[in-house]
Amino acid sequence: MIETSCDPDCKPTADVGSAVHAVRVTLDGAHDGRVYHANGDGIGNFLDGDGKTWSNISIKKGGQGSAEDDASAYELVHRYAKQIVGAVAAAGHTETAFIAKRGPFKIPNTFEARAAVGPMQDRIRGQRIAIIGLGGTGSYVLDLMAKTPVADIHLLDSDKMDWHNYMRAPGAPVCREIESQIKEPPLKVHYYQAKYASLRDGVHAHEVRVDDPDVFAEFISAHPVDFAFVCIDQDRDGALPRQDAVYTSLSKANVPFIDSGVSITLSDDQVAGAVTTSAYDGGSAKWKERIPNARVNGDAPGYRNVQLPEVNALAASLAVMEWRRRTGQYVTDTATSPLHKFRLESAKVRHVK
Repeated sequence: MIETSCDPDCKPTADVGSAVHAVRVTLDGAHDGRVYHANGDGIGNFLDGDGKTWSNISIKKGGQGSAEDDASAYELVHRYAKQIVGAVAAAGHTETAFIAKRGPFKIPNTFEARAAVGPMQDRIRGQRIAIIGLGGTGSYVLDLMAKTPVADIHLLDSDKMDWHNYMRAPGAPVCREIESQIKEPPLKVHYYQAKYASLRDGVHAHEVRVDDPDVFAEFISAHPVDFAFVCIDQDRDGALPRQDAVYTSLSKANVPFIDSGVSITLSDDQVAGAVTTSAYDGGSAKWKERIPNARVNGDAPGYRNVQLPEVNALAASLAVMEWRRRTGQYVTDTATSPLHKFRLESAKVRHVK
């Protein structure tokens, strides 16, 4: 915990430190050690602790001979951080260790320490994920998965961005993206890969339409994945709905997957329907009995091109939460059904056997 004396122009309070001490650093436990300058002097004014393995300290404003060198508490802490780094380097330590683990991220991952979920997420750090379909639901799945420390996220979609896609996807396009849309719409996979490139590595774009098990097997041989999210619209054309081809491909490749579907109807200018999440182990063919697609329900409303971002976001959230449950990150009831249905009109999640 870092406490400052409020306004940097104000004098420090007794709670923070006397005289020119403007910041107090308090550990959340008796660990992390005492930090020293290269000459052996302790960094910071000792306030509490055993003085050897751990200590709480206060930090003086300004450098030696001048109490006004630091314009703010931020600059003060930053200056001391540089001193600590210099002391570590002078002691001959070249390896760094952060409580803010980076992993695939291009920014410090302080979230895990703040939320105390690091050990939980250790279970999935090396996972390779595939997201099949980058429409409304798939884009939200990507947004959520991009903020987990999985190693790789493979995006599979052959469609281009259209104006309506921006209205049901996370965030908003910037000027250059709008200009490129006018000139030549980008592929969804390329647009979303670029969108998250500033946050993390490991997002891969593939202009692939999964509609044949052999095609998918070839993809898997070059890009192994440990888990897949299926977020595609229903296609009733032909004797075999496209969903069946995707599910068959995943089953043959022995890839566990979660299907996220939305079935809504519009009547008297009101929306009714359901968000369905169904999960299957690698190699399982139980989807033939459980997934409520066109093959099972005939002409019943199935997965439709939903234009409500909150519904897409809900479908993605339920899918990612089920993935966390199945990867041991959530406490789980082994009796829980693999098929969950959230009814919009009742706002309840129903487990379907």
